[in-house]
Amino acid sequence: MEIKNAKRWAPAAPEPYYMALLGYSLAFAVRYTLTPLVEDHLPMLFFSINCVVIAFLYGFWPSFLILLLSVPTALFFFVKPFSTFSGFAETDLFLMILYFTLISLTAFMFELLHRSQYKSELLARVSESRYRLLVEADEDRRIILAGPQAD
Repeated sequence: MEIKNAKRWAPAAPEPYYMALLGYSLAFAVRYTLTPLVEDHLPMLFFSINCVVIAFLYGFWPSFLILLLSVPTALFFFVKPFSTFSGFAETDLFLMILYFTLISLTAFMFELLHRSQYKSELLARVSESRYRLLVEADEDRRIILAGPQAD
């Protein structure tokens, strides 16, 4: 059976994007606070955690949009020399590409997982309603067949 709206498991309201921005702000604040301790190591760690959590709770697109915002932010604020796009090494660029790929893949896999889960829930609901209709039709048929004999 083809279920066409299985991709609509996540809420279609603006709430996922607000929550993604809130998580982004929180990740930025935590990373900015920890900058004196960790310097330029793991610039995308907290942004990655945020993107994965948003992907799990709200779907691929809010997570992907926040990821597109997080990569330049991490490059600008948390890679030496700080607060500039110049001077970062090839390893930094490679690390950002790696983060981008891994987070996108994780978000996509969560999306597929949630779509499968939602599709199975929809199919279970359809099966339950068809079963109830079948039972009601069978009861009606039995009443009709037993009707003249009961008098």
